[in-house]
Amino acid sequence: MLEDIRREVLEACERPGNVLTPAFYAEHLRLVAEHATALAGVLEADREIVELAAWLHDLSAVLDFATLPTHAAASAELAADLLARRGFPQDRIDRIATAIRRHGAPLGAGEGTPEEVCVSNADAMAQIAAPAFWLFFAFGVRKLGFTEGRRWYAERVSQGWQALVPEARALIESEHALACMVAGLHS
Repeated sequence: MLEDIRREVLEACERPGNVLTPAFYAEHLRLVAEHATALAGVLEADREIVELAAWLHDLSAVLDFATLPTHAAASAELAADLLARRGFPQDRIDRIATAIRRHGAPLGAGEGTPEEVCVSNADAMAQIAAPAFWLFFAFGVRKLGFTEGRRWYAERVSQGWQALVPEARALIESEHALACMVAGLHS
């Protein structure tokens, strides 16, 4: 099942209409999946729930960039439909959909299930760990000027880092230092 989901997400990323470009697969989705599953081991979360939610958490924005403002809810619905068509158990679909719905900002311990904490933190971790892609997003997709784009990324790094659970920070300390240099911040 997981391999089929990865393949479907990769195919969606490779579609010509994907504003986020095919690079989004490796530069964001793969990193979210890697960080989320690493956190799952530390926070004793259900690895399958976490990994499926990580791969599917931005699917609506990949398929239709106009959904970006509501992509968490839209991606949760897409994921639920996709998994239901594959005969995945409804209780697990619900847990995946909720983790996707709540991924917009890093959740702290006790603010959600361990799976929700893993996916929400991993999303912010991936933004910190891939400065080149997020600067491309600021300049190429959002069409921000140099100063505003760098400031936008610096805010993402700063706010994301502050909100991460300690276990997430420990996993990406070196990436955070690099992101701070790129963004013009002091780590």
